[in-house]
Amino acid sequence: MTFPHDDPRVHDLVGVGLGPFNLALAALSDAVPGLSARFLEARPDFSWHPGLLLEGARLQVPFLADLVSMVDPTSRWSFLSYLREHDRLFPFYFAEHFHVPRREYDDYCRWVAHSLDSCRFDAEVTAVRAEDGVFTVEYARADGSREAVRGRALVIGIGTAPVLPEPLRALEGDRVLHAADYLDHTAALAGADDVTVVGSGQSGAEVFLDLLRSPTTATPGCAG
Repeated sequence: MTFPHDDPRVHDLVGVGLGPFNLALAALSDAVPGLSARFLEARPDFSWHPGLLLEGARLQVPFLADLVSMVDPTSRWSFLSYLREHDRLFPFYFAEHFHVPRREYDDYCRWVAHSLDSCRFDAEVTAVRAEDGVFTVEYARADGSREAVRGRALVIGIGTAPVLPEPLRALEGDRVLHAADYLDHTAALAGADDVTVVGSGQSGAEVFLDLLRSPTTATPGCAG
């Protein structure tokens, strides 16, 4: 099968997946003169742990640990630049709360992703071939069309998939779920007599706290 190319050039870099890692690479590469890059993401939009964008939840690290600042503090794509673009710089500074809400970090990443010419959404990679030092990456678009892009370097940044413990997988649904899908199931959990949170990392603690704050959910238990 022949695939049309979205760009006749051979790019210096092709990235598969657009989570924070590859998005940071896209943002940093944007400032490199003469560097040609293309990044492909199967989803229709940037989305960072949508099931855990809880009200009041914050990043564990200060705002300087954004996509670019620790490498290039002068970058156009820093979190401070995002705040300035959205008229939020002065309120953020004078509030002196330098840990960023998860929801705002998600919005910041979405702003970067949709501002960069190198990022493509609705582009599900279906095959990768390597020949004569060039990678050909084939992908399908949402409308069913198929295209390909070529690059001299390939970076895979697809992240990890949420996994339930083996004994619970057959029970997955509204009553047994991974924390990554929590916000999609809060209605089903409302009014539950008992809720058990398995795991005591940041995500487990945030879900536990959200359940405690819910007026329609019984007091949860936590198993670390």
